[in-house]
Amino acid sequence: MNGKIMSIHYLRGIAALAVVLFHFRGYLNGVYSQKDLGLILFSSGAFGVDLFFMISGFIIALSTKNNTSKITFVIRRFFRIYPCFIIIFAIGALLIYRFDPSENLLRALFFLHRDYTNVAPGFGYNVLGPAWTLTYEIYFYTTFVIAMSISQKYRTLISSLLILAPMFVIQLHYNGHISLSGVASANVPVDNPAFALLRFMSSPILSEFVVGMVFYELFNKGKFTIDVNIAKFIFFVCCGFFITYYFSGHFLGFGLKRGGIISLALLLGFIIYDNNVGFKENKTLNFLGDISFSIYISHYMFINLLNFYKPGFYVHEIGLARLFMMLTITISAGTILHFYIEKPFISLGKKIEKNLRRRNIKNEYTT
Repeated sequence: MNGKIMSIHYLRGIAALAVVLFHFRGYLNGVYSQKDLGLILFSSGAFGVDLFFMISGFIIALSTKNNTSKITFVIRRFFRIYPCFIIIFAIGALLIYRFDPSENLLRALFFLHRDYTNVAPGFGYNVLGPAWTLTYEIYFYTTFVIAMSISQKYRTLISSLLILAPMFVIQLHYNGHISLSGVASANVPVDNPAFALLRFMSSPILSEFVVGMVFYELFNKGKFTIDVNIAKFIFFVCCGFFITYYFSGHFLGFGLKRGGIISLALLLGFIIYDNNVGFKENKTLNFLGDISFSIYISHYMFINLLNFYKPGFYVHEIGLARLFMMLTITISAGTILHFYIEKPFISLGKKIEKNLRRRNIKNEYTT
């Protein structure tokens, strides 16, 4: 597993698949005797976004444990995200999204939401659908780089403060109260020059990165190291809680008051079990974790592409047939993206890191 924490890696794949199936849920509705089958099975799948944010908080804290330089951090994040995004964006822009207003395309290219007058946390989303979440990721990375510049030791604490303090202050100033609801945001006047930024920074979904960082600190300090039998019990309870409320539909939506609750339970259970009992390597889940970002960023474009051009092989299949067809297309495309775009560019980023490191060492030696 090359030093990966199995529980986190597996959950990353599960989160991506959950979001994919959430967007595919309509294929099962109105087809069988149970007319809302897709809603029953996958309407809670959006929790994958909340889980992704928590995982990101955990992983970023973990990956910077050994005094990672700021430039190395930025290079790694850039080559992890942007190459896959730009390839899918380019394909989508050429084949489908060229009919969208040019402003929407420019906003998508620079990870800006469509319309900050719309409800949080999606703010009108992004032409690439799930890419709206990358705006939050980049904001989190920005706070983390600032935190690393101030103190390596207290980077998670500082990053958490940089996220939570503006969120609370902006909400209090404009709303008079604080809310953790996923759809909450500050009621900033539209004519405010910083309208978009203030609306975005006050979105409570940002707090899920903090949850991930808190879990990392507890993990790093050995607080999750407990008796094996207790760990198994907690894992069972957390999974039971997750499954129960996933299918109940009580926590539909984003944020710590919705999908974040079941995401937190699942993440807690997996980390505790992995830390004390350990997961056996599962090649399927491992592979799904590897291609998670590729399938996450590409699947929505395939929905739009096939709905737009309506090829015969697509329109003639309904229900489970169409669902599995779309899963096959998505996983196949994600695999290609992972091996031919994502991995090569990550390797390129590592080469750039090494060259910069050598140059710095050489400069230090000569001075």
